[in-house]
Amino acid sequence: MAENKLIRNISMMSVAILISRVLGMVRDQLMAFFFGTTFLNDAFVVGYKIPNLLRNLFGEGALSASFVPIYNEIGIKEDRRKQIDFALQILGILSVFLLTLTVIGIIFAPWIVKLLYPGLAPHTYKLAVLLTRVMFPYLLWIGLSSTMIAILNSHDRFFMTGLSSALLNVGMILSMVVPRFVFGLQGEQLVRWAAWGVFGGGFLQTVINFPYLKQLGYPFKLFVRFGGEALNTMWKRFLPSMIGVGVREINIVADSLMASFLAVGSISALEYGYRLFQFPLGMFAVSTGTVLLPTYSRLVTMGNWEELSKNLRVAAVNLIYLMLPITTLIIALGGDLVQVVFQRGAFDAKASLWTEQALIFYSLGLIFFSFNQTLTPLFFANKDTRTPVKISASMVGLNIVLNFILMQFMQHRGLAFATSITAMVNFSIQFYLLRKKMPHISFAGILPNFLKTLGICVLMLVLLLVANHFYHPRGFWPQLIKLGLLGTASLLFFYGLGLLLKLDFLAEARDRLWNKFRRK
Repeated sequence: MAENKLIRNISMMSVAILISRVLGMVRDQLMAFFFGTTFLNDAFVVGYKIPNLLRNLFGEGALSASFVPIYNEIGIKEDRRKQIDFALQILGILSVFLLTLTVIGIIFAPWIVKLLYPGLAPHTYKLAVLLTRVMFPYLLWIGLSSTMIAILNSHDRFFMTGLSSALLNVGMILSMVVPRFVFGLQGEQLVRWAAWGVFGGGFLQTVINFPYLKQLGYPFKLFVRFGGEALNTMWKRFLPSMIGVGVREINIVADSLMASFLAVGSISALEYGYRLFQFPLGMFAVSTGTVLLPTYSRLVTMGNWEELSKNLRVAAVNLIYLMLPITTLIIALGGDLVQVVFQRGAFDAKASLWTEQALIFYSLGLIFFSFNQTLTPLFFANKDTRTPVKISASMVGLNIVLNFILMQFMQHRGLAFATSITAMVNFSIQFYLLRKKMPHISFAGILPNFLKTLGICVLMLVLLLVANHFYHPRGFWPQLIKLGLLGTASLLFFYGLGLLLKLDFLAEARDRLWNKFRRK
């Protein structure tokens, strides 16, 4: 029963994130159409990434990882009123801190951009500073929104929290479409409007959570109060977690810094490839990790290791069935996918090729990024924020070394490949340490399903490459039809062979779908 609840919650979050990702894809298509891989898009990416580096510290990353276990523990051991008081205390302190940080970021934007992206051309640098100042307040909105979402997720409110990120995409889409087609703006004027779209979309992301918090009994008020046992405990856990996330952000900075020394368009190609890579990662893996953190926290608090192991196995096996086939499809059909999604307007064939290369090398780490989403919450649920810090620190060194080596002969592809290798090593270390630190957790049943799925996907890749050799249409609609046909055929092939090899849960999924169909 608990496993069905987990799958239902993950499914709700996945559907919500799918809607958001589709809107995000539309946003990226508009960005590609209007700005391509020109200096305009490079400057926008720089301005957008800078507040997002801090977002992971005070948003979905370190703060949520420290907040959620304590919030759930208060709910289990005490009562709802104390939960609400604790959450409002955190939101009040966070508001003051993020507002101060935003003002500092706007003032010192020229020095921040120069420090993080020293290789930018002068005209790109000047525009990046302007866009950074416009988008820096997004840090305030997303920091508050992410904490509100963590609260709602702890009460099993997953659909609307997953959908809230769609509002950022709506804001950005409107900020490009209306100025371009109503007022005829383009170039630098249009990219400035896109930056204001980030500001407006972030604001909408925050206020959309208010009605749902009201349903849980939250008043519309904030207060700033320091002190208290729960806050002190969270602060002690937040500091090492913040260091860990900060260390991981150095990876992103290192990628961007090194990409700024490559050919113009490298930053944009990596960004577009990463956006496509994030589509399945966000829809399936991130949604799974979001649901697992409060679930793990409750089960660890209750000491129910058997139920926790079941939830881990269900999550990991289902991610295997999704991510390995998706990786196979990206390797075989990535070029067609990029051309269908992006190649129009300012986004030319060269931009498509560079983006395809980045996407393929990012996708090689997709399964390991996904596994990390299921393992990292275990440390946080067990109130251990120090171990992820140590792992992250070692991964930064590895990633920077790999970046420097691989970019010498692989250019931007080397940066994407280094990211995937680092994800694989990260998973290996986490898995080893979890078995050592939390011996009550069972990982039984995951490896056999992984090996069977890998075998199916290798065979599927061979067949797709053969099909690619004989079937290579050109043009939007022919390539879209190709993607639809080969994608559907691959899905049926995987599902049929999976049933023959008796992959776990596939038969149950078939029976559930059949019963629903019969009832209709």
